[in-house]
Amino acid sequence: MMLYTNTDSMWCKVFPSTLGGIAQSWFDKIPKGTITSFRQLDILFRSQYVANIARERMTGELMSVVQGLQESLRDYISRFNLEASNIPKLQQEVVVLAMMSGPRGGEFKSYLGRKSFTTLAEVLEKANEFIKSEEIGRETS
Repeated sequence: MMLYTNTDSMWCKVFPSTLGGIAQSWFDKIPKGTITSFRQLDILFRSQYVANIARERMTGELMSVVQGLQESLRDYISRFNLEASNIPKLQQEVVVLAMMSGPRGGEFKSYLGRKSFTTLAEVLEKANEFIKSEEIGRETS
């Protein structure tokens, strides 16, 4: 529902319909007549629930996603992609750098060190080739 209005009284009346659960209970406990403007309600609500505001994740945080000692390349790539999907403004240069520094030593890491990539898609395409090779090697062993 879109609401086009500039009146404080309308915003104050509509606001409770957007709440549920403990936020609704909190709102219901506000003594009648104590809120005089929507701005005041906004400040009161934000101060009550400031800890619940999700922080936007940054691309640089992917630098901490590294392949575990016993983690397969497939599992690492899946975990990396999951983390990357939670970052709204993914910067390709940084995500490529993070992907290149995350794998533990081995053929894939060595290969990444010799090549230049500009997008995550390029790195993932190569990773998929190494994953297939790694899995075929395990099956024949």
